Amino acid sequence: MALKIIEAHVSPELAGDAQETLAELSQQVWTEDGGHFGHIVRAVLGSERSGVALDALHERIADRGGLMVLVQPLDAVLPRPLASKSPNRQEHLHSAAAVSREEVYASIADGAKLHRHYLSLVVLAAIVAAIGLSHDNTAAVIGAMVVAPLLGPNMALALGLVLGDLDLARRALVTASVGFAFTLVFAVLLGLVLGVDPTTPELASRAQVGVWDLVLALAAGCAGALAFTTGAPTYLTGVMVAVALLPPTVACGMLLSAGEFRSALSALLLAGGNVTAVTLAAILTFVWRGMRPRNWWLADRARNSARKGIGIFVGLLIVLGAIIYLAG
Repeated sequence: MALKIIEAHVSPELAGDAQETLAELSQQVWTEDGGHFGHIVRAVLGSERSGVALDALHERIADRGGLMVLVQPLDAVLPRPLASKSPNRQEHLHSAAAVSREEVYASIADGAKLHRHYLSLVVLAAIVAAIGLSHDNTAAVIGAMVVAPLLGPNMALALGLVLGDLDLARRALVTASVGFAFTLVFAVLLGLVLGVDPTTPELASRAQVGVWDLVLALAAGCAGALAFTTGAPTYLTGVMVAVALLPPTVACGMLLSAGEFRSALSALLLAGGNVTAVTLAAILTFVWRGMRPRNWWLADRARNSARKGIGIFVGLLIVLGAIIYLAG
């Protein structure tokens, strides 16, 4: 069981309420003087309860005085705490996510940033994928998936729509667009350098698009969003999501360089369908896992944003699915 320390900084008159709130979730709670507002209340609990703890502290204390909460990973504690009980119905009303929305936001928001490190990962992943596709090297293609630079912006776009954080959604959309365009252009150049044999199995398979590819992308999007909301290692699901995003984009660029425009269009259609399915699945998963703004006055905006996002991506997926079905 992964452990975390919840450290609540509160005023002296609210320390008792904070301790009582955390004691409902943990048997290891203690208070000391100091901190940002005068008192610090700490608790050791399983990572699956951190989201519930932050929700409970915010609802009970935030409107009555100063509150600052720090969440830190904990490698070990002695004596080891007892396994947590299954969350009760009241806890599920807060959120179904195992980790808090703040932790999810912190782990995803960086993926919306367009910077040199991101573009460097895009270039490296495209090089590895292009070599794997042109030489029918499955291991190399998998290696490109591990880098998974296109995962971050898509997850950030989905989260921004669910939380009604339109600034995050816009930044993620720009980063995702630049990443895909950069991958496509660079793949064309790599195709000219490496040479392209359209009959190579790894490459040819990306020019064959079917409805089941969209099902794969939907599963990949769910897996990516679940990884962030459960605290699972994102690099594991990053590999799965990259199956749907990176290889078909690189394949499209390489086929364009060889003048295989029909096959390149099929690969581009596959990449577009996968992006749409991954983002839609991530939006639905974040909604299901209870990702929503903490402040009530942002709730309506978030609901409207999520509904519009779902409507847009469902519409796109239906159109792309129909094209794929008719083309098949």
